[in-house]
Amino acid sequence: MSPPVSTWTPWLPALAALMILAFGCRPSCAAGGPDPVQPLADAFVSLALQLGHVPGHEAEVDSYFGPPSLAPAATTAPRTLAQLSAAAHELEADIRHEQQGAPGGRGERLLGQARSLAALIDGLQRPHQLSFAQEAAAVYAMSMPVADSRATQRTLRALDALLPGPGGVAERLEAYQAHFVIPPGRRKVVFERALQACRARTLRHWNLPAGERLDVEWTDDVPAAWHRYRGGGRSTLQINPQAVALVGQALDVACHEAYPGHHAQFLLMEQKAGPAVEDTIAMLHSPVSVLREGAANFGIELAFPVAERVAFDRQVLFPLAGIDPALAERYERVSAFVADLSVATVPILAAYRDGRTSFGEAAAELETSALIGSPQALLRFLDEEGAYTLGYTAARERVRHYVEARSACTGQDPWRVLAEVVSTPQVAVLDQGAAHCVPRTDGIG
Repeated sequence: MSPPVSTWTPWLPALAALMILAFGCRPSCAAGGPDPVQPLADAFVSLALQLGHVPGHEAEVDSYFGPPSLAPAATTAPRTLAQLSAAAHELEADIRHEQQGAPGGRGERLLGQARSLAALIDGLQRPHQLSFAQEAAAVYAMSMPVADSRATQRTLRALDALLPGPGGVAERLEAYQAHFVIPPGRRKVVFERALQACRARTLRHWNLPAGERLDVEWTDDVPAAWHRYRGGGRSTLQINPQAVALVGQALDVACHEAYPGHHAQFLLMEQKAGPAVEDTIAMLHSPVSVLREGAANFGIELAFPVAERVAFDRQVLFPLAGIDPALAERYERVSAFVADLSVATVPILAAYRDGRTSFGEAAAELETSALIGSPQALLRFLDEEGAYTLGYTAARERVRHYVEARSACTGQDPWRVLAEVVSTPQVAVLDQGAAHCVPRTDGIG
């Protein structure tokens, strides 16, 4: 798991032309006049930063690398959620009014950001007022995936055949995975080797800036893995050793959090046209953050297709972990089937979040239907994060659909398509581009 991550450093004036391609511009801007959207964008950033000063909600602003003048002064009294909610809805209305004369472009994207921020503040002010599906749509611009119960049953039958023995499939899976726990003293070296491989494979396809750096900190202070982009090509990744206890988790975490995941995502974003001021802030709960989670999960399988992953296990990771390399192929088959079950968690989580099932009922169903090994922990995560959990299931499928459809349509390499997704993360583009197969005109790809 990775909470959404951080953001930007200021951009060189020479990149201004590409910013116009990326975000659009009114005739007044093209003629050298001020962009009428700019004051609204400044207001959005200022409002978002004020949310991060509300006691108890400081974590909502993950990172900010924009103009210091937009940040509230340390001596300024925090505004209440009610005040921020009113201001957010007023800003949303102002942006919508501005959009009437010039639909599309930067203003339309800013409107989506403001709408999400207003919904987030409303949700913080009045928790659980929205259903899981309503929160997904309002805050994250995500629709609920349709669960395929027949596909779930096929996957469970396949795992039943792969894991013979007494007891239920969930019980047998837990016993099987116990054979693939990395001894604590070897976890760091296994992870570091996985990280090197993820980076090497990413560099075959993406030109990352010279001098980029990821600092890894091992700590028990985070529940799993926590990535934060610092700007200027540098990130910090904090890892709890328990997050890479299983040999397969080392590769998953390395690719998801670093290359081609979150660290590389932000490196590409810095290399592109440069952010408008509204892109210098990374909110913990936003449509773009969920999109990044989905892209990071999809990036794992892009970097390591199954056959190549098995070979890497046999030759490198399993020997380093002290595990028999001959077990690698079956282990990856089992892991792939378990990953396929992740989408089956969504209706279970939604039912629990909406109060239609109890904690115990949901935990039992997650264990038997989706083979979640620690369902209580997942439900507690849901209690804290709500519909953000779609970033690890539905968002991954959304990114996969876009990349595969666009690659087939345009003939572009999937890595290049994924780069266009993560370098200018605009959620609506995923649906529009994949559905209509229209070549991008924003200077990407």
